[in-house]
Amino acid sequence: MQPVILKQSDLLRIKKSTLLELILIALISFGFFPAIDRDKDKFVSDNLNNRVSTNVSKIITLLDSIQVEGQTDGIDTLKAREFYKVSRKYFKEIELYTEYHFPFYSKYFINGPLVNKSEIEYGSKTFAPHGFQVIESVLFDADSMYDFQFELSLLKQSLLYIKKNCAVKKSSQARFIDMTRFEVVRIASLYLNGYDSPINLENAEECSYILEGINQLLTDNFGKEKTIKCNELIAKSKTYLKKNTKYESIDRLYLITNLLKPLYEELFEFYDNSAKNEKLHFAINIRSKYFYGKDWINKEYFSVVVRDSLLQPKQAELGKILFFDPILSGNNQRACASCHNPNNAFGGTEDFNLNFSKTGKLKRNSPPLVNAFLQKSFFHDGRSLQLEEQANSVLENNQEMYTQPEDIIYKLKQSIEYKKYFSEAFKNSEDTSITYYAILKSLSEFERSLISLDSRFDKYLRGDKKQLTANEIKGYNIFSGKALCGSCHFFPLFNGVVPPFYGDNEFEVIGVPKSKNSKEIDSDSGRYNVTKNNIHLHSFKTPGIRNAEQTAPYMHNSAFKTIDEVLDFYNKGGGKGLGLSIPNQTLPFDSLQLSKQELNCLKAFISSLSEKSLKIKVPLSLPIINIKGLEKRRVGGNY
Repeated sequence: MQPVILKQSDLLRIKKSTLLELILIALISFGFFPAIDRDKDKFVSDNLNNRVSTNVSKIITLLDSIQVEGQTDGIDTLKAREFYKVSRKYFKEIELYTEYHFPFYSKYFINGPLVNKSEIEYGSKTFAPHGFQVIESVLFDADSMYDFQFELSLLKQSLLYIKKNCAVKKSSQARFIDMTRFEVVRIASLYLNGYDSPINLENAEECSYILEGINQLLTDNFGKEKTIKCNELIAKSKTYLKKNTKYESIDRLYLITNLLKPLYEELFEFYDNSAKNEKLHFAINIRSKYFYGKDWINKEYFSVVVRDSLLQPKQAELGKILFFDPILSGNNQRACASCHNPNNAFGGTEDFNLNFSKTGKLKRNSPPLVNAFLQKSFFHDGRSLQLEEQANSVLENNQEMYTQPEDIIYKLKQSIEYKKYFSEAFKNSEDTSITYYAILKSLSEFERSLISLDSRFDKYLRGDKKQLTANEIKGYNIFSGKALCGSCHFFPLFNGVVPPFYGDNEFEVIGVPKSKNSKEIDSDSGRYNVTKNNIHLHSFKTPGIRNAEQTAPYMHNSAFKTIDEVLDFYNKGGGKGLGLSIPNQTLPFDSLQLSKQELNCLKAFISSLSEKSLKIKVPLSLPIINIKGLEKRRVGGNY
């Protein structure tokens, strides 16, 4: 830790303080004005930038040492590994900064996961993994095929870029606390779940490095006295992690609820009043106090921000009526609810629903809609990026609803009740006259109202320790540890959107067979149909697993009928573990070697994510349409 030394220029500046400045400082101290102190913000910003620059220099020196004495020269692999571990320590101490200010570089060039990536935003280009995890694979995995010298050089260049550009990044006190709290969430949701350090599994040690970095930065910026409580929690966390260095021995829920959660909430006290009231557009309401509290998720982040947002409750109520009304379909017999059953977390109850013409079946299982809005893409292949777009695709699809916008609008306008509903839900806008936008928006707002974040597991996280049994707690630790489930289904939402920024969905190739006992992979090409990129052949979006008890059958093709069958599939190593030929499988294909007892605990934990009290009142009747033949439409459709 570097001592704080006042320079001559600092002393001169203090001497030149005017009486007015002193009065303002006094007023601020007594709460007459918001506590905004630009000098302190500059101090924090400079301090952070200096710390980052110093650590980057140390990392580069260590990487140079690896290059000289590393594996490629056949000199001293053990020493190279030690240099790597120390360089990781210095990186983890400043990771909160790089992830916040340089997220693209962090994701693609500094510490990306060991899988090829392809993003729609960048066309069909494939991004190979680069950074620390790649170098780890070369040093610790004899089968690694990466170009060691190239990866070292690229990592150094990326770090030098950060060092060069960190000076222009401004980090106020409030932003520093934001990035610190984000890093606490990153520990709980990613690093305790095997997302980082995938080969060495030194997650406990690396979490300690992160916490030590937080400790140093908090003390440097706020002093020892103000940071006593935080530093005590950090010290206890490090002590616990030191005693449980083995990846599978960490009691993650103990660490999260007893140490990380209190640390996150204690950090809230470092915000001044103006910062606490500042609205930020992150997926997490980072300026709310409680870790995973009732308002922790910023629902607006997952929505289209538009002028009619104030009327969302009325739009959602209208959307619910439309959802159950077959008038949206081309033949007035099929409703959204025909395929998305409210008793099945609004998912399909059949292997495959009938197609529109009743001549065959749809090709994919209907996914549940509860919590679906907490994602960044929709459908099994992720081809839609907004709920409104997803609803439009279903309405126009000739295998599903097979209708046209103008036909729906015409029919709805023949109803006095629907005219009233639209007028109230879209007051003072052109959409009161019933537009296609208003129809899609209402359906989407109804889907956004399908929230299930109050299960027994959620209540446990919020402080009610009686909610979970010992087996369920053990099951979560297996889920996040030995079974590797948590590295794809991320805590605490348990879907495939990567925390803590929740900017993109994960897609995985797990090798789902045609049926449970088939020795052939299912023919559905999955996301490849969207991206035309070979890495996405048979790739599907990682779904949420909340309310899994209610959402059978499972997988895009309904291959498995029970949770036990799903767990058995993963335990055997996915499709490749079953002997299927899947060259691009992203799931580890060796057996997880979970015992029957461990599988039972894992299933018990998944059960704790079900919210039994989630009930949606189905409309008892539908609005009258003044068109002959549409007087007696069935709520929920006929098929």
